[in-house]
This record gives sequence, structure tokens and C-alpha cells, in this order.
Amino acid sequence: MSSDQDNDNQETKAPMLDWGDINSLLLAEESPCVSIYVPTSPVTNYREENRILYKDQIKKVGQALDQRDMDKYVRSQIIDQLESVGSTEEFWTHQQYGLAVFVSPERFIVRRMMRSPDEALGIVADSFHLRPALRETSNWMRYQILCVSLQDVALYDANRDFVSEVDLHSDVPKDMGEALGKTETSANRKDFDRSGNDSTDLKQYFQAVDQAIRDHHNGRTNKPLILAMVSEHQGLFREVSGNPNLLEAGLEREPFEEIRQSRLGEGAWEIAEQATRTDIDALIERFNERHAHSEGETDLEQVAYSATIGQIETVLIDEDARIEGSVDGESGRVEYGTAGDAHTDDVLDAIAKYVVRFDGTVRFLPSDRMPSDSGVAAVLRFAMEPEQG
Repeated sequence: MSSDQDNDNQETKAPMLDWGDINSLLLAEESPCVSIYVPTSPVTNYREENRILYKDQIKKVGQALDQRDMDKYVRSQIIDQLESVGSTEEFWTHQQYGLAVFVSPERFIVRRMMRSPDEALGIVADSFHLRPALRETSNWMRYQILCVSLQDVALYDANRDFVSEVDLHSDVPKDMGEALGKTETSANRKDFDRSGNDSTDLKQYFQAVDQAIRDHHNGRTNKPLILAMVSEHQGLFREVSGNPNLLEAGLEREPFEEIRQSRLGEGAWEIAEQATRTDIDALIERFNERHAHSEGETDLEQVAYSATIGQIETVLIDEDARIEGSVDGESGRVEYGTAGDAHTDDVLDAIAKYVVRFDGTVRFLPSDRMPSDSGVAAVLRFAMEPEQG
């Protein structure tokens, strides 16, 4: 059994669930696929409750696997990997508000979540259950904060309510000295201090940070990036930055003092909220414009069909809506489930999966911002050919 999980830090702090994980999980063609979601708490006193809730889901998964005609060795391997998660106290100490674990004969992914899943789930199926993951990674409130000073670099995942530090890739410079090939020893301290006033050295430092953050953390996402840095350096960083997600407005303060005072999230959210609402306005305007030219669709069944043939460029989905049922991948037809049946798949999530598979964009929006009352609005790559009468 191979693994997509970075096992070296699994027992201390799992990475945050991100869009790249969704792409990997959607590629799965193997079976069975195990998906576990558990609401957790970052409060230390709840460590044992978090652990027990997770173990309960492993039991459910084990019972579901017993009902399948499958190789006993593969079953044993899946259970062993599930049980290896959270074997230390430190792992449960570093929880956020949700834990997601995905295991199959070819994949093993453990991730933290910033938003709590609606309920604890342990599901065994022929594909991964991605409803909570899709809504987490495509939510309009997600953004990141890049904190940079001459002595330190940090990146935070954030939403309206929480911030969580990201474990940086080894390519990201830890400080200006590392970026310039220097260290803060007594022998070169004067050189280090002098570099802080040298625009050439600053440009080299900022370029190194920007490139590494783009390559390994933010550049492959659509999450807005807020630059937290003293005001006198903001302009130079933006001059050298090539990150399309970097917002024009930044948090113009000494970021690590904001972190020490627990004020980072509060100041950053004011910037992020304005930017994300502006982004939503642009998405809605684009939909309305394309809809007027027969390249926009709100009919649920038509959107479902369009998703299965790769016709959708961007789909907007009501974050509070749920439509029980599924989408047939061959015909594109919606097969409705029983209303109120929480165990039935969601048509909207099925649409989202197909859009992602064809490299489209998915955004979950507040109900009051949706441009339709069907729960979905799609920008099409091309207009639908009229049926021949």
C-alpha cells in the first residue's frame, strides 16, 4: 500500500486540508475508499474526547469492511493505517476543529480542518466521500496570511473565526540571513543589519520568500493572500512578487507582534472580508454577463449534465443547500434521493466533483449572495447546442 501522506509529521501535526488533496482524492479509481470525518476541538481538555470519537469511526469502518468481499490482507492494512493516526498525545494537542482521514489500497491522507464537520462520519464506498472536504476547501471565507520580517517568516491558514500556522516547506527561507546565505552570528551581525537597509538585499530576500510560498503553499490555490509586514517594506515586496493571489491591501504592522498579542486574525479578516466580497461580486457579475449570452445555467439538471461533459468553467453553489441524490456519470442525469435522508449523497456535491475533474472552479457562497434559487449557477465554457427538432 502506497501513501500520499507526509508521514514524518503525521504523529505531531497533520497539514490543513487543501485543494490539492481534493484533486488527489478525485483521481482514486481503487476500492474500497475509506473516509472519516470527526469534529474536534483544539482545547487540550478535549483530547480524549477527540480520540474516542475517532476510534468509534474506525469501528464503524471495520464493520463495513467486514461486509465486503475483499482480501483480508488489504483490510488489515487499511485498519492498521487508520489506527496509526493519533497514536501520540501531541497529535491530539495540535487539533483544529475537524479531522479528515482518507485511506484506500493506494492512498493514506490525514488532514486537519478549520471548520467542524456537521457530524462524525466513517464511510466505506467505491469512491471517497468528499462533501465536507469540498465545502471546506471551496468556502468563500478561506484565506492565508504571510508574515514577513527581517528575522522571521510565517504563513497562516485562516477564515473568519480562526487562524492556524502552516508548517513551511524547507525551501522557504526562515529569515533574511538564510535567504542571503548568511547567518546571524556575531561575526556577520553587522552585515545582516546592513542588509535590512539595502534595497538589493531586500529584493533578493522578498523574491526568495515569494517564490517559495508560490511554489509550495499558495500559488496553486485560489485563496487570497494577505501580506503582514511593516509599511515601509510592503511596496517593495509587491514590486517583486509574482503571486496572483496577493491582495493589494496588506496588514501594515509588525506581524510577529500582532501574533504575540493574538491580534493577527482580527486585523487580517477585515482585509480578507472586503476582498472576498469583492471577488464574489465579480463572480456574480461574470455569471450574469455570460448568462445573458446563453453561456450561463441555473437549471439543476442541466448544470449536472454540463458538469459531466466538462462544459462548466465555474460553478457557484449555495453553501447551505442540500439536494439528496446523485448524478449518473454516463448520462449526466440526476437521480434524486429521499428528502431529509442524511445518508444519501448530495447532487450539488456530485456536480462539484465533476467540475473539479474537468479543471473547473467551484465556489460555495452564502445563500443571500447566490444569483439563483436552484442552489447552483454555472458559467459555461461554451453554449449548449440547441436540440434539433
